[in-house]
Amino acid sequence: MNLSEESTITVENRRPCNKTETKFKSQSPQIKPQFTQSQLQHKKSKTKERVQQKQEQLPNVTRKLNPKSTSFSKKRNQFKPAPQDFGLKYYVGWGNNEALVKRVMSKRTQWKETTDSSSMFVNFKWQQSERGYRYERLIVSQNYKQLVNHFEHHREISNKSYLIKNLSQYCEKHKLNVFDYTPLTFVIDFSDENCDYNITQFLKTYEQFAPKKPQAKQMLDVKRRLRGNFSNSYQRESSSQFQKIQMNNTFLSEDSTYMWLLKPTFLNRGRGIQIFDNLETLVKLVSEFQEGLKEKTLNQKDESSGEEDPPKQVQSAQGTKKDPNQYIRQQPSGPCIIKSQSFVIQKYIERPALINKRKFDIRVWGLVTQELDAYFFQEGYIRTSSEDFTYNIENTFVHLTNNAIQKYSKNYGEFEDGNQLSFKNYQEYLKSQNIVCNVEDLINKMKERIWMVFNSVRSKINFEDRKYCFEIFGFDFILDADQEVWLIEVNTNPCIEESSPLLKMYIPRMLDDAFKLTLDVLFPPQQQPNKQSLPSIYQLPQIKEETHSDFPVIGYPNDENMWMLLGSLNDRKVKKKK
Repeated sequence: MNLSEESTITVENRRPCNKTETKFKSQSPQIKPQFTQSQLQHKKSKTKERVQQKQEQLPNVTRKLNPKSTSFSKKRNQFKPAPQDFGLKYYVGWGNNEALVKRVMSKRTQWKETTDSSSMFVNFKWQQSERGYRYERLIVSQNYKQLVNHFEHHREISNKSYLIKNLSQYCEKHKLNVFDYTPLTFVIDFSDENCDYNITQFLKTYEQFAPKKPQAKQMLDVKRRLRGNFSNSYQRESSSQFQKIQMNNTFLSEDSTYMWLLKPTFLNRGRGIQIFDNLETLVKLVSEFQEGLKEKTLNQKDESSGEEDPPKQVQSAQGTKKDPNQYIRQQPSGPCIIKSQSFVIQKYIERPALINKRKFDIRVWGLVTQELDAYFFQEGYIRTSSEDFTYNIENTFVHLTNNAIQKYSKNYGEFEDGNQLSFKNYQEYLKSQNIVCNVEDLINKMKERIWMVFNSVRSKINFEDRKYCFEIFGFDFILDADQEVWLIEVNTNPCIEESSPLLKMYIPRMLDDAFKLTLDVLFPPQQQPNKQSLPSIYQLPQIKEETHSDFPVIGYPNDENMWMLLGSLNDRKVKKKK
C-alpha cells in the first residue's frame, strides 16, 4: 500500500476510536494507526486455513475431551453402571435359621439385602410370622411388586382349632368322615359361645370309650368346673359331626391308661402340649393355662441348647392383644410362661408304628404360591424319639418327637444322626422287619390329605385377594401299627434348622426350589431377560428344564424342581382348565 492509496481511506472505513485512543493520538501523533477490522478478519481466516492444513497432514488420533464440556459428560454416562439403589431388595427377619435364607438369596445376584424392615420399597420379605405385614399396603404396579412369605389368613389351617373346623366342613360337604384322616379332635375355646356344647360332646365321647366308666357324679362335677372358665354359654342342637363318633382300634390299647393330648392353639414345635389320662388332670391343666403355665424344663444335659437369645425388640414383640393365645413372656432366666384360652383335645394314638421300639412321626412340606397353586415337596424326613415307647405320660421324650423337644434328651443323636431318617431309610427298615409296606403308597396318602387340607380353605386362605403372598407349610403325620397315615397338624413357619446331614441336603434345596416357583416368577433372574414378569393367570407356572440348582440332592437331577404340583386353588384357573 502506498501513500496515495492510504490517503484515499475514508472515515467510514476506519475503525471507530475510543477516548483512550484519541488521547494517545493527541499526545503521540507519530504512532502508526492499528490494523483495520477487515485486515484482522483476513488474518484470522488465513491462520485457520493453515491450522486445518496441518491437521489433515497429521494422523487421526483421539482428542482428549475437556472434563467440563457437555460432550465429555455424555461420553462418561455411557459407561456409568446402573445405580445400585434401584436394584431388588429383600429383608430376612430374625430366627429359625435366617442365615440359610440369606445363603439361598445370595445365589440371586440381582438381589440386595436390606435391614430396614419398615421400608415400603422392599421387594421381598421373609419373617417367622406375619406380624408387621401390612397386607392392605402391598404395592402392586406395572414396574414395582412386593412379595411376602405368609398368607394373611394362613391360620385357617395352621391353627389347630381352625384346621379341624375347616376339615370337618369339607368332609361333611363331600360325605366323608373327618376322623378317618385325623385323630378324634375337640375344640374347646372358652371365648366362644359354642364352648358349652363342645365340652358336653367331649365328655360324652370320653365316657363312651373309657376303659373304666367314670361315675355320673364325677362327670357332672368336671363339667361344672370346666364351665366355670367361661361366661358366654350357648346351647345348640347336636351337629351331625358328633352323631356317629367311632373310635378306631389304633387309638385304644389294653395296656394304656387311656391317653389324650391337650394342645394350646397358635403354638407349634410341640410347645405347650400336655398328655393326660384322667379328667382331674385335664381340669387342672386348663386352669393353669388360663392363669399362666410355666413351660416344663426339658434340658436333661445340664447345658444350654446352644440357641442365641432373641433380640430385645423380638422379645418385646411377643404376644399381641389381637392374639390372646400367644401371651408368651420370656423370663430373664428359665422357662416361658404360656397362657391360653383356646385348646384342642385330641385322642392319643395308643398303637403307633415303631422303629426299633421307639415312636416317630413324619414331617413333609406343602407350598401355596402367589397364584394359589398347591405343591408337595417330594422328600420329607422321619423324626424319632430318643427313648423306647411306654405308656408313661410323665416322660415327654417318649411321646413328642419334635426336634425342638428331643434335642434336650440325653439320648439325642445316639440312634440316628439328629434323630432323623429318610424315606429310603424307613423302607429299608420295613424290609429288614419283614413288614409289607410300600413307602411310596404312604407318600401318596400324605399327598391326598395335604390336597384335602388346601381345598378346605380354598376360599379363605387369600380371602382379600392380596398380591403377592406365598407360604411353605410343615405337615406332621403319624403312622399307626397298621401303617395307616394320620394327619396331626399343619405348621406355619416350619423349622428349617439344618440339624443333621439329611436336612443340610434337603432344606436348602426345598427353599431354593420354592423360590423358583414364587420369587423368580415375579422377579425373573437377569439371565432370562425375555421371560415374562408374570405368568398368565390361567396357566400354571412351568418349570424350566435348563434351571440349575446350586443345592444338589442325591437321587434328583440338578435341573429338576423337587416340588410336585398337586393342583390349583384358583377358581379361575380351574374353570378355564375345564
